[in-house]
Amino acid sequence: MEFIVRAHECIAMQPEEYKMIMKSGIFALSSLAIAICAGASQAAAQEPIVIGVSFDKMESFREGELNAIKAAAAAKGAKIVFQNAQEDAQRQASQIESMIAQGAKAIIAIPWDIEAAVNDANNARSAGVAYVTLDQAPADLKAVDFHVGGDPCADGTAAGEFFAKAAGEKPYKLLELQGGLSNDNGIRRSKCLDEVLAKHSNIVIVAQVPTDWKPEKALTGTENALQAHPDLNAIYSPWNIGLQGVFSVLEKAGKLKKVGEKGHIDIVSIDGAPTGCQAVRDGLIDMDLATPVGDMAAAAVDAAIAVASGGKPAAPTAFLPGTPYTPADVATQAPKVWGCVAG
Repeated sequence: MEFIVRAHECIAMQPEEYKMIMKSGIFALSSLAIAICAGASQAAAQEPIVIGVSFDKMESFREGELNAIKAAAAAKGAKIVFQNAQEDAQRQASQIESMIAQGAKAIIAIPWDIEAAVNDANNARSAGVAYVTLDQAPADLKAVDFHVGGDPCADGTAAGEFFAKAAGEKPYKLLELQGGLSNDNGIRRSKCLDEVLAKHSNIVIVAQVPTDWKPEKALTGTENALQAHPDLNAIYSPWNIGLQGVFSVLEKAGKLKKVGEKGHIDIVSIDGAPTGCQAVRDGLIDMDLATPVGDMAAAAVDAAIAVASGGKPAAPTAFLPGTPYTPADVATQAPKVWGCVAG
């Protein structure tokens, strides 16, 4: 009688295929029935957590982040469903809603619009789905279960300190390319650079060029600045893809010189992508700050799984500063730089 009660309880907990098996006469065999129940429960427990991954756009840096997320999820036995919003906040919101409707228990998002990200997070969490942001912080960090990204202020500060040291006491003209000023990375990579340079009266920022992360705008901005200031000393490119435009202009003007060569223009960039790593190896830029993509992805996946499983991350946010590397130390630093390894 005890077995019958337990078996009925087991049946009630299982999917239809298990109910049919247990009601068919195998039910009478207590040891086998209990084994089926245990096996079914174990199979259910091992069902992978589905994580919906929503990116704002795709480019080489995003490809690196997606590969890192896939690797981190595979290591944890989670399943990834990916969508690319293609620089459209409404498309991103619709894709996130669709992934939730299809059974995603957590979302890892790189928001295209930091204000819209707050609404996306609220909708997901209202549906009982964990919401984690990666790389680009939302307008309100309290809206998400967890955020992990690089440290844009630390990176901007490191770039500023490099230029200050390179300038010394001599007059120094610098072109500042800015990223997207509608997101945290673009805003703070610029703000914290400027705060350092403001302490050095000999350094003049000859132009601040908003690029919206578009390499063609970096090209136009560099071209204009170089025409107005042929004695330009330095260029700040807060993302590696911007280097494409910078190099094109300098080469055309006969000013694309290697570090240490006469006439070299000091250049600092951020990302650690294959493009940046190659530029450092070729001696075309003085320093790159490599975003810790692998660590960010692992933290995002861990947080998504923890919240989806009823827990919570140890801390609500994590901002990870980049790893600086130069032509002088790229050989030893390369294993720490995701783009050097990937490239």
